Amino acid sequence: MFIDFFYLLRKEGIPVSTIEFLDLLKVLLELHKQKEIITLERFYIISRSILIKDTKYYHKFHQVFKEYFKEHINIDIQLIEKILEEWLNEQKAFNNNLKNAPYFDKEELFKEFLKRLQEQKEEHHGGTYWIGTGGASPFGHSGKNPQGIRIGGNRGSGTAIDKFGNISYEEYNPSEVFNIRQYKVALKKLRQLRKTGNLQINIKETVQKTSKNLGDPEIIFERLKKNQISLILLMDVGGSMEPYIPLVNRFFSACYKLRYFKEFYYYYFHNTLYEWLFKDAKFKEKLHIEDFFKKYNKNYKIIFIGDACMNPYELFDKRHAFFEYYYKEDKPLSTEELAKKQAVIKNSYQRLKEFKKNFPSSVWLNPQKEFTWQHETIEAIREIFPMYFLNLNGIENAIKKLLEK
Repeated sequence: MFIDFFYLLRKEGIPVSTIEFLDLLKVLLELHKQKEIITLERFYIISRSILIKDTKYYHKFHQVFKEYFKEHINIDIQLIEKILEEWLNEQKAFNNNLKNAPYFDKEELFKEFLKRLQEQKEEHHGGTYWIGTGGASPFGHSGKNPQGIRIGGNRGSGTAIDKFGNISYEEYNPSEVFNIRQYKVALKKLRQLRKTGNLQINIKETVQKTSKNLGDPEIIFERLKKNQISLILLMDVGGSMEPYIPLVNRFFSACYKLRYFKEFYYYYFHNTLYEWLFKDAKFKEKLHIEDFFKKYNKNYKIIFIGDACMNPYELFDKRHAFFEYYYKEDKPLSTEELAKKQAVIKNSYQRLKEFKKNFPSSVWLNPQKEFTWQHETIEAIREIFPMYFLNLNGIENAIKKLLEK
């Protein structure tokens, strides 16, 4: 069934390779093992993302898919009508809620949010004013508001302009085994060898000297050459990075298992840098960025991994940085302390520039293809850090940059 589909795509001029086709089969097999339900719609999305590498072929792929699978589509008209009716009712209810929902522009929204933080003493559900769940308040989650700030919870209607709260993600896996050898080979080029450590016997030189001495032993000692480079890996985790977990796992595993660097450390962040870096993806164990600057000197090589793509507020607006600080601070803060922090806090773009100044030998690896880099926040971060695509060629170019004097 799938082989005929593969050949039909090729026949219509779509450049699909056997490697991509095998990748599709591997994904389907893995989903089957996990007892995942694969609908025709889901198969369409999965197959297009794996097989089609250029958007100009999307329309042709759609036509081939529709023609080939039309015999496998069983249409239940009554079910479709029921789904449409439910959806229309939800939309009516959503629109009615929007009519009663308070609306603030961006400037007013953050002022009102800070006001609620100072006023509110307990949890709240429903309504239009307090931070809580449901209702039409612009602050909270699982509610209906055309432009608000999501506090915790999961993504709903997608109308929030910002989000805060305790977030927790799965850590990247350092135990990958397959397909990491090439990464290891590339990473070994990141080296500055120097003779260090205790004296050891050089067997080759000892044998040669003893032979020249006609059997009279002469033992040659020397210090071994060791890599003097210390590497720190900073990894974006969660959200838009989830599709790239396998790719990041492979690179992380290569760094972790290589045991080639003088020192190797890794930390997590989400989207961009604010006040803290985290030693775990649950964001429980944190290190303040100022303490990071004190702990590591400018000789460390830094590799960021992240898509650098986010809402521009998150990068350029200091209010977002302030609320990130507020929600990750362990101890309760007084109104005076909050006001003082709000006055001096830096936005993320300023933090990144400060980071580059402290660690001039820093690069950014982006798992997204280069043609997607025409985005405001990606372009801004590229102004600070040399950015490379996260593949072997990109890694090698990044290493060359890190080794520049």
